[in-house]
Amino acid sequence: MPKRLAGQLLTGFDDAALEMILGAGRERTFAASQTLFRTGEPAERLFMLRKGSVRFSRVSDGGREVVMGVLVSGDICGLGSLLTSPISYYGTAVAIEASEMVVWNHAVLQKLAADYPLLSQNALHVALNYIAHFIDRQLRLASSTAEQRLAGTLISLGTRSGNITPNGVELTVTNELLASLADVSPFTTSRAMQTWSRSGAIVKSRGRLRITAPEKLLLS
Repeated sequence: MPKRLAGQLLTGFDDAALEMILGAGRERTFAASQTLFRTGEPAERLFMLRKGSVRFSRVSDGGREVVMGVLVSGDICGLGSLLTSPISYYGTAVAIEASEMVVWNHAVLQKLAADYPLLSQNALHVALNYIAHFIDRQLRLASSTAEQRLAGTLISLGTRSGNITPNGVELTVTNELLASLADVSPFTTSRAMQTWSRSGAIVKSRGRLRITAPEKLLLS
């Protein structure tokens, strides 16, 4: 795996160590809509994306799915599997599109963590970055308009996982996913998409979106 796709978990390792760590994992392909794990299941495996994207969510007490984040190449999920006594997964992970991953089981991770202490340090950095993400999200919820949150979410997704083309940045995303990520209602999302489509900021199709004029999104 190229170092640029290894992500923060494998930062600081030389080529020999990377080969050992990656070789201890199992390469797997998940189809679109296939579940990696569900909320409450024992966290027995760690996943790192090589290609594709994954939706990480949890169902509220009222029965509504809340998307906590979208994972892309280099991102990991299932950090609890690095603990000596694994905890349960905090959410449900589902592939948004066909995705390639490296998967390590608990026993293998324990040996790797003992042989490479930096692995646990990197995992802590990843966990802290996730916490920082949720703090920023809460701040935006308290201080930004719904349209501003939607625009910021679109630009962030485009930067992290978009496919750059001569006609703009293409994304695999639905209104429902955007609404949950931006903490706005589906109605508000649909209305904003229509407004941005008319202004030429985006081109929308079923399950796909192309950002053609990001500066118009920032005017929201």
